[in-house]
Formats: sequence, structure tokens, C-alpha cells
Amino acid sequence: MQKNHQDFNYNPFIDSRLEIHPVPEINGWGVFTTQSINENTIVEIAPIIVYPKNVMEMTIWTCRAEGMSDNDLKLDQYTVNWQNDGGLPLGWAGLYNHKDDNNCQFIAYYQLNLIGIQTIKPISAGEQLFVSYGEHWFNAKSGYIKKYPF
Repeated sequence: MQKNHQDFNYNPFIDSRLEIHPVPEINGWGVFTTQSINENTIVEIAPIIVYPKNVMEMTIWTCRAEGMSDNDLKLDQYTVNWQNDGGLPLGWAGLYNHKDDNNCQFIAYYQLNLIGIQTIKPISAGEQLFVSYGEHWFNAKSGYIKKYPF
């Protein structure tokens, strides 16, 4: 979802009810809540480092030419499409895992280079927060596949 910057009155933040934990099934991290959170709550606003889209493509090609596998390039798994460029979210925004039945969504504030995470369902204490990356994310990641049944 894209929002107009006139609708925006926040500085970057991470909701104090959130924490990150290792997720062994994916050999990575996830964002969890320590308390129940209502639907339509913005739980994080994070800056985005914007870079030309071809920078990541060149990095992937270079790594492949050097004999690295796509799995060795972890950075690519944390980037987002940002209009016609790429973006690296700061804060915990890159740690929300994908689930087709997500309980959160990304909100893009393109003019401010900020990304928000908003709940779209009530979330219980101890529950992991998930976003849907969308099929375009998987298509843009050079064949990166949905490996896990989230």
C-alpha cells in the first residue's frame, strides 16, 4: 500500500511491544509481539536506503561469476522494490517474514523514503508478525523460491 506523505506525522520507530527472535526453520530472524496488538496499528516506521535497481543485479552477477551460490548472498533476501529502484529497509523492517495469510502489510512512503508496517488483523501476544512479499518479490529475486510453509 502506498500512502501520501501529507498523511504522515511520525518519526521512525519500532513499537515497544515487538521483539526479534531466531526462527530456526529458516535459519534467520522473525518479528514477534510480546503483547496483543489491535488491527490497523502501525508497529514500525523505518528508513529505506535507496539504490539503483541494477546495483543488486550487478552484485548477484558478480557473485555468480565468482562461484558463489545465490544462497550465499544474504543481502538480497532483505531488499525491497522501491518504485523503480531497490531499497534496503533499516530497523527491523527487513526481518518480517513472508506468509500468504499475512497479519501485517507494508506501507510505502515513497517521498520520504520510509516504510511502515501495519497490522491488518488482531495479533496475539507471542505471535510472529508476517507480511506478504507478493509474487513480484519472488519473481524479482532471480528465482528465489518460497522454501518454507509460512
